[in-house]
Amino acid sequence: MPPGSERLVPGWLATSAAVGWRLLVTIGIVIVALAVAYAIPVSTTATLVSLVFAATLAPTTIRLRARGMSRGIAAAVTFGAGAAVVVGVALLLIVVLIPDLRSIADAVAGGIADLRATLVAAGPPEIMTRVLDRVGDSLRAAVAPDVAALVGSIADVGTVLVLGTFLTYFLLADGDRGWTWAMGSLRPWQAEAVTASASTGLDRVAWYMRRTALLAAVDALVVGLVLGVSGVPLAGSLAVVAFVAGFVPYLGAVASGAIVGLAALALGGPLPAIAVLVALVGAWLIASRLLAGTALGGASDINPVLVLVAVPAGLGLFGLLGLIALLPVTVFALAVWRSVIDALDRAPGEGLVAEPEDDLGTPPDLPDGVPLWLERVAQLSWRGLVVAGLGWLLISIVVRLPEVVVPTVIAIVGAATLLPVVDGLVRRGWRRGLAAAGSTFGVIAFVVVSVGAAIALTIGPMRDVVDAAAEGASRLDLAWLRDAIADAGSGLEIDVSALLAGTAGVMLGVLLAVLMVFFFLRDGRIWWLGAVARLAPGRRGPVGEAGHRAIDVLAGYMVGTAGISAFGGVTSGLIMVVLGLPLAVPIAVIGFFAGFIPYLGSFVTTAMALMVTVTFGSTTDVVVMLIFTVVFNIVQGNFVTPLVYGRSLSLHPAIVLMAIPVGNEIAGVLGMFLVVPAAAMVAATWRLLPAAIDAAGIPPGPGEPLPVADDEAPPIPTPPATMPART
Repeated sequence: MPPGSERLVPGWLATSAAVGWRLLVTIGIVIVALAVAYAIPVSTTATLVSLVFAATLAPTTIRLRARGMSRGIAAAVTFGAGAAVVVGVALLLIVVLIPDLRSIADAVAGGIADLRATLVAAGPPEIMTRVLDRVGDSLRAAVAPDVAALVGSIADVGTVLVLGTFLTYFLLADGDRGWTWAMGSLRPWQAEAVTASASTGLDRVAWYMRRTALLAAVDALVVGLVLGVSGVPLAGSLAVVAFVAGFVPYLGAVASGAIVGLAALALGGPLPAIAVLVALVGAWLIASRLLAGTALGGASDINPVLVLVAVPAGLGLFGLLGLIALLPVTVFALAVWRSVIDALDRAPGEGLVAEPEDDLGTPPDLPDGVPLWLERVAQLSWRGLVVAGLGWLLISIVVRLPEVVVPTVIAIVGAATLLPVVDGLVRRGWRRGLAAAGSTFGVIAFVVVSVGAAIALTIGPMRDVVDAAAEGASRLDLAWLRDAIADAGSGLEIDVSALLAGTAGVMLGVLLAVLMVFFFLRDGRIWWLGAVARLAPGRRGPVGEAGHRAIDVLAGYMVGTAGISAFGGVTSGLIMVVLGLPLAVPIAVIGFFAGFIPYLGSFVTTAMALMVTVTFGSTTDVVVMLIFTVVFNIVQGNFVTPLVYGRSLSLHPAIVLMAIPVGNEIAGVLGMFLVVPAAAMVAATWRLLPAAIDAAGIPPGPGEPLPVADDEAPPIPTPPATMPART
């Protein structure tokens, strides 16, 4: 800025602009984060549900550990107890409430009609009757939602439940380790302050959820008793309505009171309706007074305005589960935000121990009115926006150019898997080109034969498997599951037809991938060494190590996933053969290929086998298969898969679980398959690549060699005028 130019701008405007652009970039990064969360609703909802459920159970897990229980056992005991409660409530909803939803909606409509007739007879303004009609429409929609829409989204609901279940267990078992890892980039005093406030926030969320559940149970008990004593029909179902609505703060009580009161008015007359409303208000006052001096009472210290903002925001962003989960997340955020801002608002040397410098740095001349914490957040935010823009551009290219991206990615994964084989043949005296060709086309021949045999074994019986699974769901009176299976079967047929119709395109993609695998195996090492040699000396070591780790991750992922898939497919088929059930071979084949989608693939396959057993098996067969399904998913999800991925990918199962639906929502089935190795490569290299970027111009350390692909890697040659022919 030229000398004296600051006089051209009023001081208030300069200060406002200085604060304003920092606020804008901060708000921008928040909007980007919300947009990403909204773009992957299944992953976000599952994460929210698991975080809230885990926070509710975490204090119990911590107490069990303090009494000497191991980490895994304490998590299993706590999770088992919590899951039993949730499953019981879910069964209550399915058995008691869902069959009577239509009757409750009709009763609410009748109560509205009676109340409207009373108002019309009293002669109030017409606007009151219009308001009553609109309220009645909203209540009827809430009681009897669009069943077709629910069935259409049942796959997403099932995914949320499966992911939320596994994530909750892993959070209880290893959540503290993850938190310690996340705090590792902060100064010790910063980590201590944030951790202390986070512990307080965790307790508040736990007490809030327990208080909410207790009050909801009290409401349900009061409604059931009053209406049952009054002889009102549907008393049990209306009590369940009060229980479910009790988990929505403030607005839930109003809605449940209206639904219960109107239904009671239509089914039993004015006296039961008035009695149940008075009993609800009295029960709330008594419970609030009794809980006022306890930790449960302190959990209610939430500003109503905040509730009125968080509740509709959660509903609009993530649906019903967001409606319930977003407020506990807000409670936790309120507990930690002061300590976070305090940690960001201290200059170097202001911590508990004097420090020569701060990781985030101190701006030299902050404008008046700009706090240090806002400057740091803004500096991180605008850079985060740039990185987010680059990520969006990369994803857009990947999504818009699948004909190029898909074969390339498959070729990279295949080359990484075959690289140890090629290196082994080279050490035995083979030329690299011949070793690459032999490995590539040998594996391709094996894959073609295997896939052809799999198609021959499953393409015919596929319709029978879908029909049998749908019939099993019908026998269990699970119409929503039957419709979901039928939709999945029709979608599968459409996919097969499209595959056959686009044979030329598929063959071209396969040929392109095969050729790229060959060239990657033959020349990829020279390409990589040539690229690394052009980097600054201080960057060569970290980049070379990152490349080694990425290749190891890809190879380990393919081998490990193939082993898990084979275990799942063989086990499912074997148990069906032992029970003498049909369709064992096609289900085993489907289980093998579905196993390449971690966790969800095996869960879907075993569920399909269970439905087939319900159709063709005896009661004993169904019980055995049900036990097998539960035990298999527990063993595979909590022992086999974590053990394999932990050794081959060094990736925690919770990361795998969160990544799978993200990949599905970005790129479908291929994304579900590729997102796990991509996440593993990021986890393996994320410390090395920033170090390489920060190491510009730094010479190698004493004795630090140039990165090489293996022990036989030659020095990088200078290209001659004419290159010799390659074999």
